[in-house]
Amino acid sequence: MTTPDDKNAAFIGSIGIIRRFVDENEQWLMIRDDFENTYRLIQADREENETFRDCLHKNLETELGLNPKKDYIISGLSMAHHQAPIEWPGEERPQWVIVQFFPIQLYGQSARDKITQHSTAEWISLADIAVDKSPNGYQFDLKQRELINRADLIPPHLNTNI
Repeated sequence: MTTPDDKNAAFIGSIGIIRRFVDENEQWLMIRDDFENTYRLIQADREENETFRDCLHKNLETELGLNPKKDYIISGLSMAHHQAPIEWPGEERPQWVIVQFFPIQLYGQSARDKITQHSTAEWISLADIAVDKSPNGYQFDLKQRELINRADLIPPHLNTNI
């Protein structure tokens, strides 16, 4: 069994899942990339001497303008961890991925206002994510989608892509 190193590591970091419920339907906050025609979750590469949880802070501030002291809290425990080599399409050999998924809880009107005003942030239902059905015909980031599937983050009764 191979182990991760810098030469063949595709991603070492964290993915944040910001959720809300509307009429008992779960939605995840996704970032729309108009250049790639994709949606993705907040993702952060882990730097040396940085925790998986802490690497999300900079991206939440940079991408969404959220303040860690008053707009959100990242769970102290990850909701899933995945560590394994993955054979991505188009790659010559498997690349290691070490990822932790963290739930992020928004709080306060300020956070909700920042999300509402953000031009590329959209709430997508978990049911639509499960079947790869997104607004505007955009795809979900294929690598994130694979990681979500491998980490079993979508309940089986919703996930018809398994």
